[in-house]
Amino acid sequence: MDELYFSVELDDERTLCLAPLTDRRLSMSGQEINDPSGYFLYEQRGSGEFATVEIIAQIISDEALLRIRDAFNMR
Repeated sequence: MDELYFSVELDDERTLCLAPLTDRRLSMSGQEINDPSGYFLYEQRGSGEFATVEIIAQIISDEALLRIRDAFNMR
């Protein structure tokens, strides 16, 4: 599957994202991830250099990716 990016705005400051984890997003989270490959469900608060990221889950299959996308009505 080609790299995909899905998101849904939760409110003015928060966006729920389903996407590969970039080095920048990983750095914004301050979390340690052993295997950054694949897709992740994460919440981004704010924008630009002051944004923060909280990684919620790592997605292990293409089927799971699509099911989560549909469950959260992401586009």
